[in-house]
Amino acid sequence: MGRDSARDTRTATSNRRRTWSGYGQLIRAEKSAFGRFLHDLTYVFTDVSVSILPLLFLVIERPAARFYGVRAAMLVAWATTVVVAAAIRGGLLCPPGTDALGWVSLSPALVVLRIGYFNLALGVAAFGGVAVAGALGTPVAALALSFVVALVATLAFPAAADALYRRLAD
Repeated sequence: MGRDSARDTRTATSNRRRTWSGYGQLIRAEKSAFGRFLHDLTYVFTDVSVSILPLLFLVIERPAARFYGVRAAMLVAWATTVVVAAAIRGGLLCPPGTDALGWVSLSPALVVLRIGYFNLALGVAAFGGVAVAGALGTPVAALALSFVVALVATLAFPAAADALYRRLAD
């Protein structure tokens, strides 16, 4: 896929990242492997966190009655999403269903997709994990299910974004 695709492939194939120079300008700086991962982690944390603000407000309003409750499951899902997405952005993982490396670009249609997709996926991970764990009678299952749902949803997101982008381009 080219530069006009739904994916930001440059960060997945380069050691250079845009960073703040301290003089009011953005520059491209060469980063070590660890520095790239930290940069990608902060980028994706912001990307995901802004997208799920409505869900975060809903989760915060829930009572924190149990250690393995919705808040803990949400935290596991959120952290899983951020770490996996950072690995995808840096080119460490190639998500299934696509042949391009890199995280999803920030075009307007894909921002709207992010908001709906991540609120739904992480909502299912947090609330669904707790509901299934309650039905099973095993509280720890909430965290495990939350992890699995977030992992699968994050790996599937680039392919979903590519499909939407292609559909809008036609």
